[in-house]
Amino acid sequence: MGHYKGRVAELLLEPYQNATARLAIPPQATPRPGQYVQAWSPNDELEAIPRSLFAAGPAERRSAAEVSLPILAALPTGWQPGTQLNLRGPLGRGFDLPGRAQRVALAALGSSPGRLLPLVPAAIKQGAEVVLCCETAVRELPLAVELRGLDGLVEALRWADFVALDVPLETLERLNGILSRIPRTVWGQVLVLTSMPCGSLAKCGVCTLATSSGAQLACEDGPVFELGQLAV
Repeated sequence: MGHYKGRVAELLLEPYQNATARLAIPPQATPRPGQYVQAWSPNDELEAIPRSLFAAGPAERRSAAEVSLPILAALPTGWQPGTQLNLRGPLGRGFDLPGRAQRVALAALGSSPGRLLPLVPAAIKQGAEVVLCCETAVRELPLAVELRGLDGLVEALRWADFVALDVPLETLERLNGILSRIPRTVWGQVLVLTSMPCGSLAKCGVCTLATSSGAQLACEDGPVFELGQLAV
């Protein structure tokens, strides 16, 4: 974890882009899939709480000192192309795609699958078949990725040997209802999307959630958890 400088390079407004902006940042600040960075504008005195930003695709190298990273998060209205940012991170625990996984299911129970998209190149690189289940439009996916709606999620979970899910905290009960229809234990991980205002600095407890290991903080112990820790 470190402190870096970056800037907003581009705002992305179309829903199918599954990202809200592109940042120009140092390579060292790039989060792994599922990790996050906290960002704030040093020129906005009213911006009291940093934003937690997740990668929504692979970083593209622009120079030795800079990459272009698509990110997904709710951004302040004052952030425009050229806005300078202070960055802290990468933070938290990200996804660990097993090297032996050959049937990978990705599923977003929230509004966008963007936080899962950085896993796609890694899965394809190791020769895995990939299914993405979501409720929103996605363009420019590799042809190797099969796109399904959430009505195909149960079938995808039965097929997969590894699953990665993006689930808002308030939707965990829905996830458990889906898992109850699967006749075997599913091996996978879940990104629990919730507010993480302190980014593990203060242990404020806002992002506390119940797991099989007891109460844990999404900002520090997650935001990616083993599926078995959350399934009941």
